[in-house]
Amino acid sequence: MTLSVVMPLYNAEAFLHDAIASVLRQTWTDFELIVVDDGSTDGSLALAESLAQTDGRVKVFSQRNVGTASTLNRAIELASSEWVFLMHSDDIMHANRLERQLAFLHDHPELAVASSLVRHIDKSGRVIGHDNSFLFTHKEIETRIRHNKLIGFNHPAVALRKSIVQSAGGYRQEFWPAEDIDLWNRLAEQGHKILVQPEILLDYRIHDGSASISRARLTRIKMRWLKDSMLRRRRDEPELTWEQFLAFNRKSPFLKRINEDRVDFAQIFYKAAVGHFAGRRYLLTAGSATLAILLRPTCVLTEIITKSKWRINRNGNRSPL
Repeated sequence: MTLSVVMPLYNAEAFLHDAIASVLRQTWTDFELIVVDDGSTDGSLALAESLAQTDGRVKVFSQRNVGTASTLNRAIELASSEWVFLMHSDDIMHANRLERQLAFLHDHPELAVASSLVRHIDKSGRVIGHDNSFLFTHKEIETRIRHNKLIGFNHPAVALRKSIVQSAGGYRQEFWPAEDIDLWNRLAEQGHKILVQPEILLDYRIHDGSASISRARLTRIKMRWLKDSMLRRRRDEPELTWEQFLAFNRKSPFLKRINEDRVDFAQIFYKAAVGHFAGRRYLLTAGSATLAILLRPTCVLTEIITKSKWRINRNGNRSPL
């Protein structure tokens, strides 16, 4: 059974070799790796083409820059397999990822999308943390849907059914950089089954490029638009465009907007602290973490304590704690 792995590529020359090498080292060897370069301005495309010459499973395509979501849609269209495995150009697959995810999908034939747990690594590959997903059962997913909570997965660890994703309209570029969360929630609303596999199968790299504060602010606002769109769909109301949402948001009560900004900046400073820690900039880590705690003490401290417990108790098992 030939599987399809797809990798959108944009200016990832520093990490691309290791990312592709991790795919080529898979214990499941019957796959194609489709790399779609989205108009990179560094040496990413040339490096990908060079690596493709050494292994016939690697297929490289290039295009003008159109954005991540549109690039993902094209990569999925190019995939020859019904099951498509996503991969980012700066992350590292564990050697048994495809094999273990395929076994999970075999055991859960009802699924349209599955993800796994991931470890967080810095730019040099040092392990600095993990994710805290708990969406391991259909009951957990159904509870979030019932309570109008957004569903989020580790995007580069996802396996998805091509036909179902395409029938749902694929990724929507206007929701970038939260286009993946938009897709998972639309699929769940349509009754498709999605789950997280309780196994760490990928190392997710956190570095200066992936943890930019400028993008974090946009992400937080897009997440609110995404949530608003979700609620409107569930009320059988038309979604607002981005411009309509911004205009609507400006009319919200002042205190509501201030509180949203407080929550947003707490998350932004927390993510900045994670990025600084990954870069071993410990004074900046302390400063950003302090600001995050001041803005939202309970949530941020809980997150820090959870990650600290994982680092203290890490023993090589698959379980994150």
